[in-house]
Amino acid sequence: MTEQEWVEYLRRFLPQNKEILASAEEDCAVIKLQEKNYLLFTTDALVEGIHFKLDYYTFFDLGYKLSAVNLSDIAAMGGTPLYAVLTLGSSLALDKAWLDPLLEGINACLRNYSAKLVGGDTVKSPVFFVNLALVGVAERPVLRSTAKPGDEVFVSRPLGASSAFLRLIKEKPLEEIPEEVRLAHLRPEPEVELGRELSQVAESMIDISDGLLLDLYRICKPSKVGAIIEVEKIPVASCATLDDALAGGEDFALLFTVSKEKLSAIPKIEESLNRKLYKIGKIIPERKLFLKENGGLREIAPRGYDHFTSQLQP
Repeated sequence: MTEQEWVEYLRRFLPQNKEILASAEEDCAVIKLQEKNYLLFTTDALVEGIHFKLDYYTFFDLGYKLSAVNLSDIAAMGGTPLYAVLTLGSSLALDKAWLDPLLEGINACLRNYSAKLVGGDTVKSPVFFVNLALVGVAERPVLRSTAKPGDEVFVSRPLGASSAFLRLIKEKPLEEIPEEVRLAHLRPEPEVELGRELSQVAESMIDISDGLLLDLYRICKPSKVGAIIEVEKIPVASCATLDDALAGGEDFALLFTVSKEKLSAIPKIEESLNRKLYKIGKIIPERKLFLKENGGLREIAPRGYDHFTSQLQP
């Protein structure tokens, strides 16, 4: 069973009612509280040997990234993060020497986005893991499933640096890897402010956790559409390859679509936030993914990271 098949299987066990706008198939569960007031609920875990190695992660890095990946889910819905709770599983003795930097990392990242850690749980475990559950709110949550033919496809920043880090760390010491590449993997920054700005503009949105192609597919499939991506327009990070950008994952950039009627808002957002957004393609009616390169189109499979079919080497 792939991750996508697991999500579809899980949906059979989830309640269906008008208050639950979205659940397992989105970056967050979305519960309607009242008009223009939605609760967002997400959770993510990081497991030693799967997501990280303490050979090159500090405990501060680990805490920071744990918060970042959860905040990124809230950002992908156009929301504002509020409160988090932590679950920690460890065979290590509970010691301030590593607990302090772990919690400091969690709080440092949450604090950057005005969110707060408010509690948690611990359990003895043969495998070291950390898990955060995070709640937030949104006035207009942006779903994956609402892309439309004719929408333009954007990404929020250059892609592939996190994947490049995993390749480089096998070849050279940590200190020889460029700082921007190290930070892209160890301390990614969620796009919370941008997500809020896009909540009034984007037709659909997702954060890129498992690779551009796979996460684009996660927009296209529920939206019952396809996409054409122009290779020369994909922003590739320094030290990264095109394949890193297409399928590497853990970029935590925002991938979103905008209708032609709302395209004029993009330059205003760029000016307001003093940053560039990258138009890389368009949504089409045919339910396939295509790469446009050297004047030609070729169909491409939605490659990326899947926990149950891929071998991640952290």
